[in-house]
Amino acid sequence: MLKLSKIKYFFYSLKQRKNIHIASWHLVFFLLFIALPVLLFLTLFAFFYRYQIIENTKYQRELTLQQYASSINVELKNMSIITSALIHNTTLWDRSRALINAETSEQRYFTYLEIDRVFQTYTILSRQRISFYLMIDGEGIPFVSRNFAGITLNENEIETYIAMADSNKGIITIIDGLKLSFGQQSGRHVTSLAVSPLTEWFQTTGIRSLIVSFVINPLDVFIRWNDAGNSTSQSSSEYFLVGRNEKILTSSNSSNIGDDISTVIQAFGESRIIIEAPVDISGWTLVEAINIRSLTRPLDIILLILYLALFVIVLFFIHYNTLFFARILNPLKLMISKMEAVGNGDFSARVENSKFIELNKMYESFNYMVEKISILTEAIKDEQRERIRYEIEALRYQLNPHFLCNALNAIRMMAIITKNDSINKMSSALMMITEDTLAREHAVYSLEHELHILDNYVYVMQVRYGNTFELIKDIDSSLMNLGVPSMILQPIVENSILHGFHELSRPGIIVVSAALQDDALIISVRDNGKGMNHETLNDVFNYSEAGVKGLSRIGLYNVRRRIILSYGNSYDVEVVSYPGEGTVVTLKLPMQQTEQHESRAKQGDFA
Repeated sequence: MLKLSKIKYFFYSLKQRKNIHIASWHLVFFLLFIALPVLLFLTLFAFFYRYQIIENTKYQRELTLQQYASSINVELKNMSIITSALIHNTTLWDRSRALINAETSEQRYFTYLEIDRVFQTYTILSRQRISFYLMIDGEGIPFVSRNFAGITLNENEIETYIAMADSNKGIITIIDGLKLSFGQQSGRHVTSLAVSPLTEWFQTTGIRSLIVSFVINPLDVFIRWNDAGNSTSQSSSEYFLVGRNEKILTSSNSSNIGDDISTVIQAFGESRIIIEAPVDISGWTLVEAINIRSLTRPLDIILLILYLALFVIVLFFIHYNTLFFARILNPLKLMISKMEAVGNGDFSARVENSKFIELNKMYESFNYMVEKISILTEAIKDEQRERIRYEIEALRYQLNPHFLCNALNAIRMMAIITKNDSINKMSSALMMITEDTLAREHAVYSLEHELHILDNYVYVMQVRYGNTFELIKDIDSSLMNLGVPSMILQPIVENSILHGFHELSRPGIIVVSAALQDDALIISVRDNGKGMNHETLNDVFNYSEAGVKGLSRIGLYNVRRRIILSYGNSYDVEVVSYPGEGTVVTLKLPMQQTEQHESRAKQGDFA
């Protein structure tokens, strides 16, 4: 009654509201009269179908367990008949008396063979894996005959079985216990029958007891071992053989062996279906515990899929309902989406005219506004690109005056002192560098061209400072056509010569190498100079007209600035230095092709 009153109040509140949308009413009735009934139908269908699955499974498994119990019964009866036939076998009686009366070891040996032949005849008749233990009066150990090495009884077991047989003389006793062949966890199940003859028979035959141990084949099929002999919560069933004392003789879960079956069933609770079938001749009971979840898992999966499908249908209907009843708002939604696109930087967004005259004026104003913003934005971008181009050009020309002054001074000194052909070579190299630096129309040239210019520069510096250093180029020929910014390597090599090798006792070596990595050109300039300490290294990219402890930072600053301005922050310069060992400067540049190969660079090559 309480729930019904709440539903009535809900509908009453809906009627009282004056601003309820038609879409809301439509959605409420869909949920109450379509979605909810379908949900209830699926739930009831799943309940009844689950019930039928459980009942059918119980019926089928009961039949199967009865068949297993019947098969075990038959085997136990057959082996009981064989045991009875043996204990009444007159040939066995005669051979037993002959063994007792044997005077020589030879007589005993042949008697043993004759007894064994008797047992082998019954072994063939039984078609079973079997072992016979015959206790004869006066013999300390039993006579053993077997066709399966896995069936063995120890002394304690033999004595226990004989004691059980002695308590019921003349009656075949089925041992209420099992063991596994070879003593392995997953071996075959072995049971035993024991019989002791009546007193008058014992006095006549000399046979004290007979024990027959054999493999119960149907039981091996029934008890299904899982991995490591242990069951898991995901297994469909667990299988048990329960003895006359309600103790578990064997199980698919070896940890339950020896437990009370009622305790194990109680631990399962409501999660298992328990099915039992008695083995009449032995008083045993076969028990199967079926995992209900394993039976209903396919149904649960199907039901989950149906619930998800119903949920998706509801969501789809809500979406459809919103669109269907809000068609009048679509032009405004379109306008809002275009405004959001413009706010995100898409100035190509335009709104087409609609059938509503009132909205067309707004659309025209919006389109005009976006067009004006787009024009102004492009103008600002062009101005910014021009400013960056001029800044790059200015940075490039900052690199040259200091070098030119030093080179011209060196030429003047050589002209005064040496008066030889070196002046001509050095002048040619200087002219090549000057022309390449000041007369360029492009900011990007091939790596091959830049290396030729670097060779000319190194030649000039070697003339100036003597052959105290050497330039080594370790670059694959396939990289020579890749483009690099002009004069990008000269400032780095200059720092190595002027500051890295200053007052260096060993010969200086500069190694220039290049490689491709992640679609980028990596150029490394490594020297074996004095290196920099941690403080100087941290300050190396700070702009300064003067150096710090002899290091001219303007060159490295300009190189880095040119790369970032030209290609963005994804490309940069990295400096690693080891005091007393040297410095490594690594440039990361975009991989770009160029076809420019200036012949004048090669003409000035003096390296």
